[in-house]
Amino acid sequence: MNSPIKDLLDNNQIKIPKHIAIICDGNGRWAKKKGFPRAFGHKAGTKPIEDITKNCYELGVKTLTFYVFSTENWSRSDKEVTFLMKLFIEFFIKLRNEAGENIKVKHIGITENLSLELIDEIKKTENLTENNSGMVLNIALNYGSRSEIINATKNIMNSIGIGNLNIDEINEELISNYMFTAGVPDVDLIIRTSGEMRISNFLLWQSAKASLWFTEDYWPDFKYDHLKEAIKYYNEADSKFL
Repeated sequence: MNSPIKDLLDNNQIKIPKHIAIICDGNGRWAKKKGFPRAFGHKAGTKPIEDITKNCYELGVKTLTFYVFSTENWSRSDKEVTFLMKLFIEFFIKLRNEAGENIKVKHIGITENLSLELIDEIKKTENLTENNSGMVLNIALNYGSRSEIINATKNIMNSIGIGNLNIDEINEELISNYMFTAGVPDVDLIIRTSGEMRISNFLLWQSAKASLWFTEDYWPDFKYDHLKEAIKYYNEADSKFL
């Protein structure tokens, strides 16, 4: 196997997380440090998404979630937000063209404030990849965990109201099934770049038992070596609770 992940696969002592979630942080600061506009950093940030998706698929990761735009990010300048929304349109088109039969792409988040063009490209990508049998790739765009939990609560209450659900049936599994991530395992490992050591309203329900790994490096500089170190850390943390 001519693959950069062969070293991990050959190590029988390494347990591969079923669900890895990544907060892709620091694109703008990366660009500024190099003397470029923030848009340059956002564009550069699509490359590690492509590379790490391939790495995780080869490793056998079942679910990979990228946090690319939060519900709080609308407070950025109109110019930057407009650029990002156009970039996301290009991004989803490329995703579905390169997913093949291996990657099932899903958008998690709300569509409020997204352009009709972007929503259309998201739906096309989800529809064209929905029967793919490989790894689930979640793109958390216009996502906020608190809004997700509120949405789930409203839907549960609605189900109770119309008689499809009894209040005694509410448990952790049921609530998970009302989340945007229904049907995929909880998060095992959260990775955050750029030196920030915060969760930032990301998958709060799903990450109750997740290991957290942080790096000072900005997202455009994220490579397989970072992923490998994060997975090794996950194994060390996980072994403490065996």
